[in-house]
Amino acid sequence: MQVKTMGDIGALVRSARTARGMTQADLAEQLRMSRDWVVRLEKGHPRLEAQRVLDALRVVGVSLEATAPEAQPSVVRERKQRSARQKRKVATAASAPVDPFDALFGTRKA
Repeated sequence: MQVKTMGDIGALVRSARTARGMTQADLAEQLRMSRDWVVRLEKGHPRLEAQRVLDALRVVGVSLEATAPEAQPSVVRERKQRSARQKRKVATAASAPVDPFDALFGTRKA
């Protein structure tokens, strides 16, 4: 199952909980939470504490596996080039004398 929303997580918890023969009260007791909290979880409430949600998944026997997308070589190359440009810019700025007026107001006198 691909999980994209809290509703998906709620459905997953409900499915795993019922497959184990657990009631909402059983799950709440093991989590040391209220049954109302379990109801909100299963309904996909968006503002539940993440660690508690992970605990609930563990109790009902659901393990999570996450993968991060690979960065494309062109994106990595552009980031490196941007970083190098910024370093050169900082090095150039550090070697030039700083006008106090310029430093304060960020303007260049002509």
